Amino acid sequence: MRLSFVLVSIAAALMLFSLSSYSQTLTSGFVETEGEQIYYEVTGTGPPVVLCHGLGGNHAIWYQQVPALSQEYQVITWDQRGFGRSTNENKKSSPMTAVRDLMALLDHLHIEKAHLIGQSMGGWAVMGFALEMPQRVITVTLADTIGGIYTREIGELFDAFIQHAMQSLPPDKLPITQHPAVGAELTESDPAKAFLYKQIGSIAPPPPANMGLLLRQTAYDPGRILAFNLPVLFIVGENDPIFPHAAVKDAARQIKYAKLRLIPDTGHSPYFEDPDAWNDIVLGFLKVNTKKKPE
Repeated sequence: MRLSFVLVSIAAALMLFSLSSYSQTLTSGFVETEGEQIYYEVTGTGPPVVLCHGLGGNHAIWYQQVPALSQEYQVITWDQRGFGRSTNENKKSSPMTAVRDLMALLDHLHIEKAHLIGQSMGGWAVMGFALEMPQRVITVTLADTIGGIYTREIGELFDAFIQHAMQSLPPDKLPITQHPAVGAELTESDPAKAFLYKQIGSIAPPPPANMGLLLRQTAYDPGRILAFNLPVLFIVGENDPIFPHAAVKDAARQIKYAKLRLIPDTGHSPYFEDPDAWNDIVLGFLKVNTKKKPE
């Protein structure tokens, strides 16, 4: 009887701990900039972490990161122009407008400095902002992206993917569990989750058709990249077909002291496919590079 009581007490305590651990509230809103409405959400308190989505996503794609990161950080997710709930009335969605919109968002939220994380397309926004405003950046995480860092080899690899994509069916014409940004391992092991990826991306109208070309045309100055002096983490899925390990490794070589982590058995979206591994890597990097304020 006593053992049963103890076990029940422990279970109740663990349940209360679990509930209290995920008791953060979420606030949302819009930033008006350059005639567009940019949607954002904020969860948790602590040093700010901004998550910038890729071409197949929007703010909701980070559902496996927000609860984990917001235990210790203020997590900001947002939609680039023409994605999710953000407008693209002027049809100017591009890597460079994303940089300006990110700046407007941080100004609106009165955030002086933040950790910036960019997935795929989001890497261009993150790297572009960090190059323009390094004093407002704590760290940069580039996830399955080259982030506008080009060498001849990177350009050739990206061109090869673009050529392949042009000859392939668009994502909405593929079977419901298949998407270029999701690895085959997830499609086989968890088809419902693979389908969820496509569903999240379908919430808004299709992304700008020329975005891939704009990413290819947006190359940041190699001299500025070589002089970059902030902590940078690259993450890449082992089987990423869009920005393969070789391309991301080459991009990491262009930045002094950049770290590179490979996540096995994943495709272009390890944050979605293997969130536990991805979150652990990112949290470790953030903790090492976050200075605590003196009490």
